[in-house]
Amino acid sequence: MDGRTTANMTGLAKRIKYRIFQTSTSEVCADAARTKEGVEGPRQLDLGIGLVVIAAFVLYWASSFALQARGATLHFGADAYLYDDLARGIAVDRVARFHPVTVALALSWMKLLSPLTHWITPQQLLKAMFAAVGAVGVWAAMAAFTIFFQRRYVILCGIIYAASFGVWYFSSIEESKIVTASLTTLYIAVYLRLRERWTPHRVVLLTGILLVACLNEIVSCFLVGIPAVDTLVRHGWDWRKLRWIGAHALTAPIAFGILEVVVGGLLLGPAPAGEGHSHLSMLIFYVLKNNYDAGKIYAFLLNWSFFNLVAPEPYPRWVFPPYGGYFDAAFTNYYASSISTGAIALLGVLLVAGWMPRYRPPFSRDVAAILLGLLAYAMARCLFFFVFNPGEALLFSPAVTLPHILLIGAAFLSSPFPGKGAVLCALAVCLCLTNGAFMLGW
Repeated sequence: MDGRTTANMTGLAKRIKYRIFQTSTSEVCADAARTKEGVEGPRQLDLGIGLVVIAAFVLYWASSFALQARGATLHFGADAYLYDDLARGIAVDRVARFHPVTVALALSWMKLLSPLTHWITPQQLLKAMFAAVGAVGVWAAMAAFTIFFQRRYVILCGIIYAASFGVWYFSSIEESKIVTASLTTLYIAVYLRLRERWTPHRVVLLTGILLVACLNEIVSCFLVGIPAVDTLVRHGWDWRKLRWIGAHALTAPIAFGILEVVVGGLLLGPAPAGEGHSHLSMLIFYVLKNNYDAGKIYAFLLNWSFFNLVAPEPYPRWVFPPYGGYFDAAFTNYYASSISTGAIALLGVLLVAGWMPRYRPPFSRDVAAILLGLLAYAMARCLFFFVFNPGEALLFSPAVTLPHILLIGAAFLSSPFPGKGAVLCALAVCLCLTNGAFMLGW
């Protein structure tokens, strides 16, 4: 082989490498989908996603009975007792004022499926609704994974999302937090589709999801940071690319006005004095009573990141009857069980392997942009709830589960690290066993 041929082959290799890492996320996944070896076809993938979603619903609904039986529905600051009256068609003022979407969804569900109360109790029917909302979130998360990752990893990543502690627990109790989490996954999945092909119809759909998410929890306004940061990184201050985001962001103040004026003022009337009077009064109430020392920061980060994925122990150590309990803020509690130790070790492999110099993949501007957008949303939500209510971090963390998995998986699953599928499979098994032990109280 002469020198000219060698030079031509080297140049070709460089162009191929440049092409791979300068394509968009969707193009990379499309290339992976066209690779037949070790990749599921569309029909098999759709069937697998359907089975995971159905299994998630059954698992969440069954877990709700186990948690109810052992009085474990009020942990981590959950207000499940405030939602009990929804089974009888009655909405508590506090829930209706701050989470009207959850109330409307529950009342509609109970009315539509009321004939089923001849065979199951209204309370069981209400629990099924929250389990179904959690399962919809699993479906939306897997829709995002099909765009972001190679198909061979979608099912495993979907199981990891479904079995993560925060998503599993809050899908198994009556709480608005799983509604917020599932709306977040829907927003991210639709936005990833919008990145593939921008159309006015998809923008309207994305804006509608944002409106519903903000009406259920006004802090969902931080979702706007995903398209805003993504577009800024890719296109800079190009007004033609940013103007739709400006109009899209107006959804948040519109939702706030609906909550305060229409729901809180016209529909419900004057609110009781104190923290439940308005969103602003609640924010001031919690901020004034908080402290932000080093121990609080450590506990918050543990709950927000690790505890949201893997339960550190089968029972909360700090219990305050009748308000439930909280995990002890100690990372070492994972070492009490070989399975939880394995889960946290495997999670460590995902966190570290993708960023090791030997395995770290180069990212194009397009891929880096969406990762920065997801990071911006996760950080904004993290900082807000640290200021607002650091003691109940786990309560608000399910809405960042999907961004965290996407951020971790982007580096790991794009790297040449060996046995990636085996690592994901082992982690999924460990999550099911560890978090399942908590649900059953073993």
